[in-house]
Amino acid sequence: MARLEIRNVSKSFYHKVLDRVSFECGEELLSLLGESGCGKTTCLRIIAGFEVPDQGQVILNGKDITSLPPNRRQIGMVFQNYALFPHLNVFENIAYGLRIRKLSSKEIAIRVKEALAMVNLEGYENYRVSELSGGMQQRVALARVIVLKPQALLLDEPLSNLDAKLRVKMRGELKKLQRELRIPTIYVTHDQEEALAISDRVGIMNRGRLEQVDTPTRVYHQPQTEFVANFIGRINLLSFKMLYKLRITPIPGLKYYIRPENVILHPQGPFSGRVVSVEYLGNLARYTLRWEDGFLIAEEHSPLKVYGEGEEVKFTLNQERVIAVGEGSLEEQRDAMSLSCQPI
Repeated sequence: MARLEIRNVSKSFYHKVLDRVSFECGEELLSLLGESGCGKTTCLRIIAGFEVPDQGQVILNGKDITSLPPNRRQIGMVFQNYALFPHLNVFENIAYGLRIRKLSSKEIAIRVKEALAMVNLEGYENYRVSELSGGMQQRVALARVIVLKPQALLLDEPLSNLDAKLRVKMRGELKKLQRELRIPTIYVTHDQEEALAISDRVGIMNRGRLEQVDTPTRVYHQPQTEFVANFIGRINLLSFKMLYKLRITPIPGLKYYIRPENVILHPQGPFSGRVVSVEYLGNLARYTLRWEDGFLIAEEHSPLKVYGEGEEVKFTLNQERVIAVGEGSLEEQRDAMSLSCQPI
């Protein structure tokens, strides 16, 4: 099984950019997600060989490649700006790396044809890059990498230059392509929705450190740190008064959260609040509610009625979805939650 390992990697420029980062990526798509400056792109560049770590190792299929130059790592990288050659047509852009490796014309033709088929660009061999849409250019950049048959694939925000609809379409195609290639694929993005939708696992980075590496579901529903809880999606911090009303006995060292979709508007709900603001998004209505001890965000999917600002509403909370985050392991936090909660 193909495997890419990053072991205890640190890197400093004027400050610490990466701080003892370690993770593994098998035959899967793993996204590195975080705010600008968190170190995700530096991590990608170290894996590719464009930066040298101050400490740590990059291991590909059991081989230490930390000291190898980029052209000897057998790792393909797709850049944010695609880096295509505007004076070459699609065929020659894809064939460029093969010509550098001095493959025969016959072998080049076969491999370019295969790569074009994988990215659904058959028949575009003679088109100039300038004649293609952004999505097609993105596919050419992918084909230029996969034609070299890399052992791992790195993607640096490859969809950021596309419009919203095309991004959704392309992320599905990227996921399908990764399944076909069956190689470790690391995808860097700052788009949370994109990372959750496309990834087998997500690594959340914060100031050079990995806060959590987990499946999208677990990152969202079972964050292991305060940063992850607050960074991923929207979330409500529950006050002591709300915890008391929910009959949750707070455990020292823990904070308690709930996602907006688990704040449920219901005419028989035990709590009441007033709508301060509303965002109607078609399939979703998002409310900011003021209640007696502060504010809560609530979300209703496919609402039949949309409440207006100033209206009073009743609501309840899905107590089974309360998230506890604090010191100790995730198992210890779950144990604490089971001891502190009583059904309302």
